[in-house]
Amino acid sequence: MTYISLAATSLTAERGVHVAVQTGEGTVETIYGSTSIPAGPRTFTGYLARPDFSGEWPTVVVFGDQPLPSSAIKQHCRVFARHGIAALALDLTSDASENARISKAVASFVCNPTGTWSNGQLGFGVAAFGAGVADATSFAASDERIVAASVVGAAIDDVSANDLAIASIPTLFIGSRGDDAGDIEATLAHRDRLPTTTFVVYPQAGPRFWSEDADEFSVQTYEDVSERLVGFFSDHLPPRV
Repeated sequence: MTYISLAATSLTAERGVHVAVQTGEGTVETIYGSTSIPAGPRTFTGYLARPDFSGEWPTVVVFGDQPLPSSAIKQHCRVFARHGIAALALDLTSDASENARISKAVASFVCNPTGTWSNGQLGFGVAAFGAGVADATSFAASDERIVAASVVGAAIDDVSANDLAIASIPTLFIGSRGDDAGDIEATLAHRDRLPTTTFVVYPQAGPRFWSEDADEFSVQTYEDVSERLVGFFSDHLPPRV
């Protein structure tokens, strides 16, 4: 455990070359947009951003703060893709049991060795933003193919801490004492139970500090969050094949 206190398939998509407009944003050409996810007798939907090159790429399944991917979550997916990481944000529901079934089905899709863009069969990551933490940590505890996880802008409560302890995988937590959506002290109380988790805590970043549409948006903090997420998953996910 590390604790850092800081004083920041089928795809319907738009194609394009993305040129960095901010330092560290990434310059990999990407394809992104709404996607259909065939999983046995059912077809699920979500938002996929991935590098627009051949090969199977490291992959992150993203859980947002709302059942359907918001514009902020889609932006994070595109940032991942511009750094060579495929990111799939799921269309979920308000029912945790149904979300668990969706996640399990989507995992089979991502890990299908006959797929053409993801190397998820070698291991993949989960990234949670805000209220997405409960579904993401439950997923991490239930699927051994998940090799890394991140939690941003949310509290790690007793249930999520237990899930992460079961998963026992490298995890990155990013929170702020200025964000009332997450109880930082309660989260940090789980440090001893989560020896594979790195805790990054901003002293003053405001609510939804990870979102470009936050009322108190800070470019410096947002860039730092993005850089840490990309660096973390680049270090812990299987490389492109």
